[in-house]
Amino acid sequence: MESDRNASHSLSERLLRRPPLPRRGWPRGGLKRLPLGAFVASVVLAGLFLTTATTTGPYAGDGVEVSWPLLAGLTAAAIALERTRTELFGVSRVSLSFVPLFATGILFGPGAAGATSFVAILAAQVIDRPVWYRLLFNAAVVSVSGVLAAVFFYLWVDVPTAEDIVPQLAAALGAALVAFWVNSLLVSIVVAVSSGQGVVGVWSEKFSWLLPHYVALGLCAYAMAMAYLAVGGVGAVIFAVPVLALWYAVRQYTTRTRADVRRLQAANQALSNSEERFRSLVQHAPGLVAVINDDNTLQYISPDSRRSTARPGARLATLVHPEDLGRAEAVLNQSRANVGMDFNIEVRLRHPDGGWRDYSATITNLLSTRSVGGIVVNARDITERKALEDQLRHQAFHDPLTMLPNRALFMDRLEHALESTVRRQANVAVMFLDLDRFKFLNDSLGHHVGDELLVAVAERMARAMRPGDTVARWGGDEFTILCEDIETAEEAMELAERLCDLLREPVQLAGHNAIVTASVGVALSGPDTVQPRELIRSSDIALFHAKEEGRSRCVLFDKTLDSYSVERLQLETDLRQAVVRDELRLHFMPEVDMRDGSVAGFEALVRWEHPIRGLIPPADFIGMAEETGEILPIGQWVLTQACLQAQEWREGLLAGIPFTMSVNLSVRELVEPDVVWRVASTLRETRLDPSVLRIEITESVLIGDEPVAERVLADLKRLGVQLAIDDFGTGYSSLNYLRRLPVDVLKIDRSFVAEVDQDAREAAVVRAVVNLAEVLGLEVTVEGIEREEQREVLLGMGCHMAQGYYFSPPRSAEVIEQYVQQAPPRLSRAS
Repeated sequence: MESDRNASHSLSERLLRRPPLPRRGWPRGGLKRLPLGAFVASVVLAGLFLTTATTTGPYAGDGVEVSWPLLAGLTAAAIALERTRTELFGVSRVSLSFVPLFATGILFGPGAAGATSFVAILAAQVIDRPVWYRLLFNAAVVSVSGVLAAVFFYLWVDVPTAEDIVPQLAAALGAALVAFWVNSLLVSIVVAVSSGQGVVGVWSEKFSWLLPHYVALGLCAYAMAMAYLAVGGVGAVIFAVPVLALWYAVRQYTTRTRADVRRLQAANQALSNSEERFRSLVQHAPGLVAVINDDNTLQYISPDSRRSTARPGARLATLVHPEDLGRAEAVLNQSRANVGMDFNIEVRLRHPDGGWRDYSATITNLLSTRSVGGIVVNARDITERKALEDQLRHQAFHDPLTMLPNRALFMDRLEHALESTVRRQANVAVMFLDLDRFKFLNDSLGHHVGDELLVAVAERMARAMRPGDTVARWGGDEFTILCEDIETAEEAMELAERLCDLLREPVQLAGHNAIVTASVGVALSGPDTVQPRELIRSSDIALFHAKEEGRSRCVLFDKTLDSYSVERLQLETDLRQAVVRDELRLHFMPEVDMRDGSVAGFEALVRWEHPIRGLIPPADFIGMAEETGEILPIGQWVLTQACLQAQEWREGLLAGIPFTMSVNLSVRELVEPDVVWRVASTLRETRLDPSVLRIEITESVLIGDEPVAERVLADLKRLGVQLAIDDFGTGYSSLNYLRRLPVDVLKIDRSFVAEVDQDAREAAVVRAVVNLAEVLGLEVTVEGIEREEQREVLLGMGCHMAQGYYFSPPRSAEVIEQYVQQAPPRLSRAS
């Protein structure tokens, strides 16, 4: 491996390389400098002289008898290895030609080494058609180093033999060092003269690292020579195998090294491109990018964001609004104390046009990062967003038609007003106003006329009330007024009367003068009034009485008005609008398999979220709904929503998991002629598999027209739905109808399991029902499980399915989904 020579002469080639000349001759460039030209010529002449002298002079007889076939083979090997030299990093060339050339010097003496080196280098490099003086210099350097190395070897060794391998080893190592020093120093001189550097510095930087290569390759050449002396040409050939293997390994290494270098160069280029892109993005970013020093001066600010005074080196105060400067500095100090954390702040920054705009800034402490050394601020202009937020906030709390505060804002102000009454010892009055006969006017003249009337009424009400009062549109033709600092009920009634008088004045509608009257209910807060809904409810009851007394009047609430009949009447009135106003809510109670805790199904239970009374349980309004006939739209709503929810779970949360959705069907619904059609239509519209739906009926449906009930249930069963008897044991319990009706499930009422773990008679009744269901092939679900003891006793009786607060009360779909996700997975199994 002639790594040093090749490295050396490759460097000399690089330094001496010039553009092609039109004709060959002495170069016009650097070699006109006499010292360099003289040195190159001296080396060439020295190489020729030494080669000739050692071939014919006193060293001519050194070495063993020349084997011309071997010499030819070594020369050919040197040429081949020189041609296949490998270039490292575009500068140093690594070759194994030093091995056969050095072995030639050991075996056949200095003359053979010089001549072979000169011929091999000329033959190997002339194919590349280099500049003639470079070719001669390269050949001369190798020839001189080879001759001197062989001379050194034969100063210590008379004739090399295979018997004296160890004694001759020191001479071979010394000869390799001589070749290294001669080769590297000659080329270092050329490089130093060409570049104007010192010879020692050039040698130390560019060639000193080649010393181990010469030692290793010299040992390889010595070993090859000894193998030849020991066993003849066969030994040399055999030893050539590891040399070739070494050559292959070096070639593979250099190939991979070049690939690594290319990858590194590509990575550096990508990094450079990335930095350029980042610089471009920062410079052209629509927001603001700034770096702030530890003393709150600007180290950097993006060019497009530079203000007339906010430039690198300027104080932070030139950029931040004076009213926001304190907060900004506090956040910066907080960032300095918390390295690695991001802090967000909204501040006003000076715009290039001289004005102030709102910005949302993210602050990151990069003071410890050497490439940054500051606190980085990334800010984006949110002026338009804040304006939109203000607009949306106004829309969220104001009625779009009248521009009055809406219900949400009114309730918020009422809550704050009630809180302040405790401190100020003052009263608050709430007026609930409803326009008389508005529906008739709206239907007869058109909705656009009704809207004009509502706007006109809102304007009059705002003029009639005091500056601190709040007038709000509650909904439809209903308005509410909040009056603070009311001392007496008489004062509140005077304000109400004045408002009614003002509304009675004619208003121009659709080209006609119209007289509009209003009914007003007034409620005054007391020392115990703390809930806004309570005051609203009182004023609503007073409004109801005002209408009952003939409309166009004001009524002050007192406790005598708060009777059950009035409340019930109001509740009935509100119930008729519950579906239309989207006030119904569907909750779900899970049906749990007590064997493993998995969820087997759900029962859909309706709740009424009254705008004033809050969440009303079904026991407080289902009976009323059945009496008034409102149970039909409510029941249809429940059926539709339950099926929609079940289908959503089948496609998502409970995909591939069997479960049922139970819906209660009232007596009133069951006797409707189109009940089966409604169920079928709902299943078709919601795309729910009928086997998922379970219709629950109570035993009371069988009292009266049992044949009709039997026929309806049979029709429902043919749809593919499941049927269950709810609250079994509390009504018309008959083995006859259990035998004839196509029911699938018996649900044991909670009254039978309340003391099942303590009362033996109660346990016996439950056991009997379970046995009966087993004989009839029916499933059993137990309701009302509230304790672990009940669960254990019932599970021991063979009851597997259960509901109750022990597992979960009725909850919204979102909460139930969390419960299902935490419960054990449901497997397909018989209960």
